[in-house]
Amino acid sequence: MKLTTLLLLASLPLAAQTTESQLRSLLQKKTGVVALPAGIIEISREIALPADAHDLEIKGTPETILKAAATFRGRALISLPAGKNIKIHDLALDGNRDAFPGPLAPPPATAMLSRIVPNNGILTENVAGLEIYALHATQFVGFPILISAGSGVHIHDVEVTDSGSLDFAKHNNGTGGIALEQGVADFDITHVLLAKVRGNGIWVRSVDNAATTKGHIADSEFGVVARAAIEINHAANVTIENNTVQQIGFPGEEAIANGAVIPAGIATSGSVSHTIIRGNTFNQIAGRCLSLEGFSDGEITTNECSEGLFNGFLIRGTNNRVTGNRLTGLNSAKRDQPDSLRIGIYLANGATGNTLTSNQISGYGMAQHCIGGPALGANKVSTNSCSDGTSVALLLPAIPRSPAFATRSFPSLR
Repeated sequence: MKLTTLLLLASLPLAAQTTESQLRSLLQKKTGVVALPAGIIEISREIALPADAHDLEIKGTPETILKAAATFRGRALISLPAGKNIKIHDLALDGNRDAFPGPLAPPPATAMLSRIVPNNGILTENVAGLEIYALHATQFVGFPILISAGSGVHIHDVEVTDSGSLDFAKHNNGTGGIALEQGVADFDITHVLLAKVRGNGIWVRSVDNAATTKGHIADSEFGVVARAAIEINHAANVTIENNTVQQIGFPGEEAIANGAVIPAGIATSGSVSHTIIRGNTFNQIAGRCLSLEGFSDGEITTNECSEGLFNGFLIRGTNNRVTGNRLTGLNSAKRDQPDSLRIGIYLANGATGNTLTSNQISGYGMAQHCIGGPALGANKVSTNSCSDGTSVALLLPAIPRSPAFATRSFPSLR
């Protein structure tokens, strides 16, 4: 949906629109098709669908907007406490963030997002078979899409812009993007655009070590994200490929998180295994491209990382294959210490049995500090190219890039 259309609809009188009461009535249908009318529908309280909803399709029109009222109270505009085979598509969601300017503390690692983060867009819990597409979401305090547990989740052709909130120090608290928690099984997120997100673009997490399994994040665009384009905690068998990521850690004042979280294109923590990161393009990262803690038995191949504030990769994990990556313009901050920020590929304590071959690494100090760290001797390193400049890399054939930026744009960044 074009922003000009949203602005035009915003000027329409609410009296001509469907009321919240009428919308609640429509959304009590348990199965079949619910056709939402065009126009703005303001919501003051969370609308929960029937817990036994199944084979249900909720569809709008290009002019359907569900908007949080200034008096809104609830976890989400629409929530699904359970259900099976649910489709939601062709509508816009407006979280009315300006009406809720108060700070929001970062969620504790032991707390479920669905229990403590208010003012989300769509919240689902334990839904088996969920498809969300042709959706534009903007101006949310929490998460425009929040999936808790469940299986068979498919999110595609979705735009999320200008969302997320800040903590009491006016730093990011992780909110603003698409979140999956509590061991979602069999998911894919493809052809999505996330722009001007204050926290993580896509956040996969669990509070009880319930691993998310079999996931796919691909062919998507991330721009102006304060924390990480993709952050994953406790997962297995996830493939992240052909995504275009730029301007991570922006704006700088929002990127700071208790002085501890360094912005990254992709960050992992906990136990993340058998995961593939390949063919992604990272540019202008005010941190590092990959910050991989607890990352094991995976592949990091044919990624391109350019113009990084610090180094390219940090790896703490075992038995990974790191090959064919091109890292250029690293350490633009010209850090001479610590090693964890200046070494191109930093092998942290606990990194063992990894194979690093045929990587091209260049930038400030990379000729001397190309691949290293306290665990260097516990890994196999060979045939990598290291230099202080970018001239060698520029003469090499281009790594195939996602066509995303050639075919789409960031409407909210203009």
